[in-house]
Formats: sequence, structure tokens, C-alpha cells
Amino acid sequence: MSPPPALIVAADAPATPGAQEAREAAEAELAKPAYHPTPDLLDWLWHWLREHLDPTAVIPGIPPLLSGLIVLLVLVTCIVLLVVLLRRFRPVGRSRRASGRLFDDERDARALARAADAAAERGDWDTAVVERFRAIIRSLDERGLIEDYPGMTAHEAAALGSGALEALGEELTRAAALFDAVRYGEVVSTEEQDTWMRDLARRVDTARVDRTGAVGARGAGRPA
Repeated sequence: MSPPPALIVAADAPATPGAQEAREAAEAELAKPAYHPTPDLLDWLWHWLREHLDPTAVIPGIPPLLSGLIVLLVLVTCIVLLVVLLRRFRPVGRSRRASGRLFDDERDARALARAADAAAERGDWDTAVVERFRAIIRSLDERGLIEDYPGMTAHEAAALGSGALEALGEELTRAAALFDAVRYGEVVSTEEQDTWMRDLARRVDTARVDRTGAVGARGAGRPA
């Protein structure tokens, strides 16, 4: 004989959880991340201010809402300035470490000079100045007046060049400083600077060693 319908319904119905099980299930559900959204920076800052000080009373004599808005605006401005400063200076530091070497390849002096000429023709004075200084140092190495080495910096190259070409030492030092400033983006080069660097390259190319071993520059009008 089949069981009464009422008994069948009771057998299929889920068991009612106890109070402890219901409480644990509710706590587990509320612990899910969906019920706890992460506040953004402004919300976090506003809650921190409300916990540690009353921003609506920082500036006496004005409405509380206006006082709070002024405090919040000042803090946001400070945060924006800090972010801008960090973005401005950190890449520079990385750029200096990454660009410390004078040479990035093995081009000879002629190839470097041609690259400088091509850059000058298209008005790219930054590249013209940088490549011209490299051509100067590479030419000194090819002529045996200095010996370059991996990782050599512009100032190190200028110091070696100044020892070989004493008459042009001061200008080689100035050229190295210009090379660094242009390469690191601290200054934007000009046509006049390219012309000066081109003239320096010409005088370095015409420099000669006299019979006593001292180095001079043809047409310089004074001994080295």
C-alpha cells in the first residue's frame, strides 16, 4: 500500500537548519569580498581624517562643510604633487644609470660624424650634438691619443682627451657636460651648439703631436 501523500511531501522537504548552523552560514556569506568593497584613496583618506581629527572644525569661522572641503582639497593637491614629483625624478635616475656609457655601439668616427651631419640636416640638434661628441672621442681613440673602454662616460673620455690635447682640454670638458645635459634631457640643444661642437671636432681632427711629444692644434696659435 502507498504511503499517504502528506508523508511523501515531508520526506522530500529539506531539513530546517538549526540556529547555530544558520548563524554560521550567515557569517560565511557576509565574509565574502563582495560585501566588503575596497575603498578608494579619497574614501580612505576621508575616513582617516574623521577618525583622527575633525576636518569640519580645522578652519574656524566658516561653515563646517566648507572647512571640510578645503581640507580635503589641500590634501588631494599634496598627493597629486607628490605623484608628479615621483614620476618626474624616478625615470631620470633610471635614465642616468641606463645611459651612463658614452658609446652604445661600435661605429667608427666617420660613421658617427655622418650620423651627426644627417641629424643636423633634418634639424635634430640633440642627436647632432650627441653623435658629434662621440665622433670626437672615437677619433681620438682611432688615432691612438686615448684608449676607450667599455662603460666609459663622457667626462672620463674628456679627461683622457684633455691629457692628450691640453690646448683643447677645457673645451672637451665643456663638450662632455653638454653631451650629458642633452642626452639626459636636461637641455634642448640648438643650432649654435651644434656649430660649436662641429668646430671643436674640426680642431680635434687637425690636432698634431710635435717633435717633443707635446700635443698642439694646428692654427691654435699657442703651444699645448
